[in-house]
Amino acid sequence: MSSFSELVANVEAAVAALAAAVSHPDFDLSLTDNELHEGVVALHRAHSVLAIGSTIVLSRWDARRVWLPGGHRSAASRLSLDANLSVTTAQQALRRARSIARLGRTAAAVVAGHLSIDHFDLFARANQPHRYALFAEHEHALIDQCRRLRWIDSVRLVDYWCQRADATGAGDPAADRSARAALYASRTVDGSVAITGTLDPIGGEIVLTELLRIERQLYLLDRSTGTQRTAAQRRAAALVEMARRSATAPAQGRRPRPLFTVHVGDNTARHLCELAGGTVVSPAELAKYFDDALFETILFDGPSTVLSVSQQRSFTGTLRRAIAARDRRCQHPSGCDVPAPLCDVDHIVPYSEGGVTSQFNGRMQCPTHNRDHARHDLGASPLPERRVERLDTFRARIRWGFPREPDDPLDECA
Repeated sequence: MSSFSELVANVEAAVAALAAAVSHPDFDLSLTDNELHEGVVALHRAHSVLAIGSTIVLSRWDARRVWLPGGHRSAASRLSLDANLSVTTAQQALRRARSIARLGRTAAAVVAGHLSIDHFDLFARANQPHRYALFAEHEHALIDQCRRLRWIDSVRLVDYWCQRADATGAGDPAADRSARAALYASRTVDGSVAITGTLDPIGGEIVLTELLRIERQLYLLDRSTGTQRTAAQRRAAALVEMARRSATAPAQGRRPRPLFTVHVGDNTARHLCELAGGTVVSPAELAKYFDDALFETILFDGPSTVLSVSQQRSFTGTLRRAIAARDRRCQHPSGCDVPAPLCDVDHIVPYSEGGVTSQFNGRMQCPTHNRDHARHDLGASPLPERRVERLDTFRARIRWGFPREPDDPLDECA
């Protein structure tokens, strides 16, 4: 059996040979696009496997306190110095190393190619001390489900698991996101203002929705006037514009549109409670907004057919909101993860070609896939047309109102 030093030397030699090969300007001339793509994916999988291997070694290094000689302040300080890393990167590596002892099955799944190193970090974040026992019980089920999901859906699944795992169902008190919200603004020497901070998910959704809406207005204005600004410059201008509009708004001005949208399940918010962009929130985080909330009911028959949208106390554009609630993200077949609030509603069969404006001929698509003709999937077919009868809506309302436990994929973890 090769010694540890020999194994490390072999890895270094293989990586150096790979770097030398791909650095040649003509290395890809003999490769097809498919071979090049497969190579990229394989290298990223290998990166995850190597990350697990280095994490196991680092955990032994940390446990034996190899970093102590030399008077170093901490393990991160020694690792940062000798490996020429930033302290932040060293701290992240050590957090991973200190969690691997409780994530053996997850590490094995990464080595087997079923999960990535990002999944390992996601599970490590969820596996906090007050959840150790429950996570050990459910780890295999979480691995089995996440290996079949896209990354964004894996994040949502684990967030729901955390919410359900906590005893009160109201999230982890030690990680109260509202309490951790903070904003810092200070003047620099030249009079500019530096801003940094963190907002809770709902507060962040309110700010981002309005910030991006105004930034979009500025983008259209820049395009019409020929002004050249980066997206970051437009966002800075949008923030100032938000403050200007707030300062000049009438004292009794009526709120014209929802500040944020949250999807809540038909039985209990503990089974479905997330912002339109996909961020999972707890019922407790929503509670303070209930007094001013506008409630809208959208009834589905199956995953794709909208039966009705409530009219009472609702804003205009109910069909758009219904399609957004159904699709949740860009529906381009490439697997695009842009959330519905940032998407357009696209006519699958173009209106100019006789396509109707209906739920069956509508889908959410991000601006890139909707407006770039080269990337638009022009051969898509509408959903099967279905006539929605009043009896269908009545039956759905009865099902919606009847007390029951909904189907929940997280039940497999119990």
